[in-house]
Amino acid sequence: MKFFFLLVLSLISTITIGQETIFGMNSDPNNNLKASPFGTTIVVRQSARNTSIKGHQYFEEIDEMATVYIDKKSVRKCLVRYNAFNGELEYLDDNNKRFNMLKISNLEVDLKKYSYKLFDYEGSKQFFIVYNKGAFSLGMKVLKKIKQGKEGATSYDKSTPSKYVEKSKYFIVNNEKGEVQKVKLKKKDILKVLDKKEELEKFASSKKLKFKKEKDLIRIINYYNSL
Repeated sequence: MKFFFLLVLSLISTITIGQETIFGMNSDPNNNLKASPFGTTIVVRQSARNTSIKGHQYFEEIDEMATVYIDKKSVRKCLVRYNAFNGELEYLDDNNKRFNMLKISNLEVDLKKYSYKLFDYEGSKQFFIVYNKGAFSLGMKVLKKIKQGKEGATSYDKSTPSKYVEKSKYFIVNNEKGEVQKVKLKKKDILKVLDKKEELEKFASSKKLKFKKEKDLIRIINYYNSL
């Protein structure tokens, strides 16, 4: 019995790399919305950074100001940062405490260059970066994993430290249907999802844009939405 108690206690105190999740707090007690991404009981407390791992868990280098929309209505502005290691969008409240944003329907978090939206993917609601406004968008799912380092075989061999490695998957987002379709940044893949092949090829050629370049494809999809 004593062993079982110690085991449970140990599990409760376990922390993930670089952060800790604490329960029993509320980030926005005055929020009266029925569905609020801020009415959460989960706060993220930053613990000492593991300096043996190069890099960090986040997509953004620093917290960035964002406007949060629910059902296309602005509800709040706050600093946010996407944790690509655990798939959570974190935000800072007025007391500078860091929380995980709740994954509720019809949520959009609008930053300067892109937005975060939730879509059903692989059996759960997940955050996607969305670049375009309009019917269709270029979407991106960002993941970070730890690539383990290696010790030098001998004192003459150089050791390599562990590091966070970023990997991105691209999607065409149908904003009207709330669906995402995985694609590669290739003209053939893109034109399988988007129709109006001739118009898009003509536009891309006239502007010297390439389907394999992220920034060019954003312009191509903006043009597609205008047709």
